[in-house]
Amino acid sequence: MNILIIHEVDWLKKVTYEIHHLSELFSLNGHNVFAVDVPDPGLLSIDKKNYQTLHNYHRVYPDASITLFRTPTIPIKGVNRISAYHFSYRFIKKILKNQKIDVVLLYSVVTNAKATVKACKELNIPIIHRTFDIIHDLIRENYLRNRVLSLEKLVYPQFDKVISNTPYMKKWAIDMGSTNVDIIPQGVDPKIMKFLDTDKELQNELKLNDGDDVIMYLGSIESFSGLDVFVKKIPYILEKISNFKLLVVGGGSHLENIKQVVEKIGIKNCVIFTGFKPYTDVPRYCSLAKLCINTFEINDMTDRLSPVKVFDLQACAIPSLVTPLRGLLHDFPEDECGLIYSKIEEFPDKIISLLENKKKLKVKGELGLKFIKENFTWNKAAEKWINEFELIIQNIKN
Repeated sequence: MNILIIHEVDWLKKVTYEIHHLSELFSLNGHNVFAVDVPDPGLLSIDKKNYQTLHNYHRVYPDASITLFRTPTIPIKGVNRISAYHFSYRFIKKILKNQKIDVVLLYSVVTNAKATVKACKELNIPIIHRTFDIIHDLIRENYLRNRVLSLEKLVYPQFDKVISNTPYMKKWAIDMGSTNVDIIPQGVDPKIMKFLDTDKELQNELKLNDGDDVIMYLGSIESFSGLDVFVKKIPYILEKISNFKLLVVGGGSHLENIKQVVEKIGIKNCVIFTGFKPYTDVPRYCSLAKLCINTFEINDMTDRLSPVKVFDLQACAIPSLVTPLRGLLHDFPEDECGLIYSKIEEFPDKIISLLENKKKLKVKGELGLKFIKENFTWNKAAEKWINEFELIIQNIKN
């Protein structure tokens, strides 16, 4: 099978994500896998990688092989997306024809969804959309949000199939006009995400001690992350647990805001920022933590989510304290997994209680690992996706 995966992010710069796992697993299963991304130039870039096709590319699995086509753009921040919007149609149609693509898996909406739909319809190639997020909800500017909502309403009825990650995203896709919608959850690779004993070298590098009670936040830091709310409560935790440390592994648009809050309330000595780290290093950072947190605020957008980082943390046998997003509750029923659910306002007292009962934390971590291995792996997810591809290709031919 010749599979084309299309996104509107920078494939090289984005944190390791489902697109990387699935595309590489498809190739390991004997399929020819091609990908299209939109290079991020920073403020301005003339880096040749922004224009060159990359062959035999992989980020997760050493034996995987993907051909990555990079959408032509004007390499100036902001202008690159606008130019990609205009260049995408001819660029994608050429790839579809030259590589004899059998099926397209589309992850984007704003930049190249219209172009992809148009090209696929003209060539009678099935297109499946992967729905994680409600894109217009992520946009602050009202005029842009309304335009993106109109675009979502335009393209969703034209997809041959939509595959969501939770029932709530499935309902939303149907509300947008999709008539053929199924669910495939996310996954994890327990050979990569796994329990490790404390990484002493990393511990020393971060100036942590064996006696520190480290909790970790992993992933993107955006306006909905809720991390600013939690950070303001750290002085309260320190009154009870003097050796408390917060390890923040990740970055995003609100990272600088969090750093300013930390500086303002005088807790720099107990908050460590690492920035984004390679996916394969996540278990090393998990090895330093007693507990992980997902502080997402609950709103119409986040409530539908089941963040993939939680899958990774469970596979590392690290217990996690999380806000009760409905998407998470669907994938991880409270009494069956290693997650501990709590309102964000109650996180400080919960953390104090949990850090005072480390046996309970260990049991929760082991339960989470067992639950993940039994229910969610990338291999299982890849098998389901390949089956969907085969079915939709057959339906198109008939």
